[in-house]
Amino acid sequence: MNSLKIQHLNNELDKLEEISDIIGTAIVNRNGLLIVSKLPRDIEDRKFCAMAATMFGAIETAASTLGSNSVTNLTVEFNDFQLIIMAADEQTILVSLLNLNANLGLILIEIEEIIKNLKNTLKE
Repeated sequence: MNSLKIQHLNNELDKLEEISDIIGTAIVNRNGLLIVSKLPRDIEDRKFCAMAATMFGAIETAASTLGSNSVTNLTVEFNDFQLIIMAADEQTILVSLLNLNANLGLILIEIEEIIKNLKNTLKE
């Protein structure tokens, strides 16, 4: 991926960081390879994103056994935070780490807008 595309992806993640309850975000290949990350420094972003991609792949497999072939998002609630994983395109996912009591409806709307922009950048 060229540096101009990487810069555009970083700019999109910067927009998400402006939302108050978002702790950090990352764009990851579905095979778990990190593309860009805006996650906090205390998180091992490569390992974290690889596990997020694995979880998303597992839920897609589970959904396919139920006759569904598309997963919109995966939300996981932990003791101190929430994790949202959304497909950006066929090869890429967006991982977002949120405060525990975040307004999911508002954040999902913002993330969906960013994903529209990411799709345009990724297909160029």
